[in-house]
Amino acid sequence: MSKQASETLQEMLGILKEGRMTEGQETYFVDDVVTQEGNQPPIVGKQASIERLNRFRETIGVAAFISYVIGAVAVTGNTSFYDSVLSLKLKNGQTISLEQVVKTEWKDGKIVKERYYHG
Repeated sequence: MSKQASETLQEMLGILKEGRMTEGQETYFVDDVVTQEGNQPPIVGKQASIERLNRFRETIGVAAFISYVIGAVAVTGNTSFYDSVLSLKLKNGQTISLEQVVKTEWKDGKIVKERYYHG
């Protein structure tokens, strides 16, 4: 990954750390991006990925974003990996933390494929 691409990755992670997940998808996903949750079937398309994120928020009843902490980041070729912990406040008053590892494939400063591994 070039220096410019690494800088793009850091910019994207900065947006995510602020809880602006939808904005990150809108900015960095190509229109025909392929995203996949673990072993679930992949979803094709930026809009479909944004809709999945919105359904997730509604399903678990998100009231507020607390934090998105990025751990280790690794880059090889046009692929980046990072681990993260997303903490959210739910409408029922509960606070949850979700851990995941994200594998991202880049082309020309945009995300063409992303897969999320979590428990």
